[in-house]
Amino acid sequence: MFVRRGLIPATLFAGLAFALGCAKTDKNLATVSGVVTQGGAPLNGAKVTLHSTVQGEGVKGGVYSAQTDSSGKYLIATVGKEPGIPAGMYKVTVVKLNAGSNLPEGFDAGQMEASGMAKNLLPKDYENPNTTKLSVTLDPGKNENKNFDLQAGPASSGPAVKPP
Repeated sequence: MFVRRGLIPATLFAGLAFALGCAKTDKNLATVSGVVTQGGAPLNGAKVTLHSTVQGEGVKGGVYSAQTDSSGKYLIATVGKEPGIPAGMYKVTVVKLNAGSNLPEGFDAGQMEASGMAKNLLPKDYENPNTTKLSVTLDPGKNENKNFDLQAGPASSGPAVKPP
């Protein structure tokens, strides 16, 4: 009789722990893909960054990036061990760096950007989450065709954005 009384609460506790553990999996995670163009032409080698607008418990949301390929396509499908990024609203920034010829040997794109030695070839309004007019809302699951068309023109001109 004593074994039965201890067994029931233990079984309930294990079931509850299992249910809570399963609830945390990928139910609120999203993947996102699309095409970035400038003046209608695919933008190769641009860095697309999603800046979460959600803030919880005094902590800002995450920042997630992907590089466009020669067709202008980008994909954010996994981050670390997670199969996606949190669903929600994001500000979108897009930069394309031109390093010039006077960079130290072996510098990669991240080092160029951090050092300030590279020049952004796109309009300045797209490079900062505070000035960009690009945004996207991600639902849990696949979010496809989240496309962005940037205004063609010099880096100092303002954006003309087609809705995603």
